[in-house]
Amino acid sequence: MPYSLQMLRALLDAHPDRAEPLRIHIEALERSIESQPAFCLQSVRTLFEAAHSTIAPRLGIEFAKNDGFPGRMRGVIDAMDFSLTNHPNAAEINEHIKSLTKGIDDVAVALAKLSNVPNMRHGGSLDWGTLQRQHALMLGGLCDSLVAFLFDVAWSRVLSEPEQEDVETYDAHADFNEYLDNEYEMVEIAGASFQPSYVLFHLDETVYDAARIDWEAERASERQPNTEIAA
Repeated sequence: MPYSLQMLRALLDAHPDRAEPLRIHIEALERSIESQPAFCLQSVRTLFEAAHSTIAPRLGIEFAKNDGFPGRMRGVIDAMDFSLTNHPNAAEINEHIKSLTKGIDDVAVALAKLSNVPNMRHGGSLDWGTLQRQHALMLGGLCDSLVAFLFDVAWSRVLSEPEQEDVETYDAHADFNEYLDNEYEMVEIAGASFQPSYVLFHLDETVYDAARIDWEAERASERQPNTEIAA
């Protein structure tokens, strides 16, 4: 039976419009766990990046350039509200769920660091028990539960949006906008011309963000081919 990321698949069903850009990354992770476990970490990295980059702006979080994945995930978790409305122990529930999600993140980071140990991800002597597929199953399962849960909470609750104009958010990704504008032709409407990056951002910000995440991950991989999630 093919491996399936059940919670992320359920997220696709629960939020079909918002979650659809994640489908290609979910399928890539499922394939890597099933047949190419050595490449699992990059797919997990992409899904974690999607969670950071999508949820953080809704919470008004700004990451520093040198923030690593563990710091970014903890920043997102700290800013989220997991309490149950009108529950007498709402604060306690929030505290315990934060601890739980941080624990899941800590385990995922530990597995990622293990992957960076020489010969633990790509194999070595046949006498070394690399347990490659088991490792990929654990890391994929943690990603499935943590990323799906954070997205579901963020999308199922009304969050206060940060006060900023669209043009400021759009201009924050000038390099990516330039890339899109060089790759695609100008959009012509009723005699007026528009930059393709501007049109995509304002018509479908979810697709824009998904494309940007892929582009940034590819550039990072080209600059530092050995950099992984635990960096």
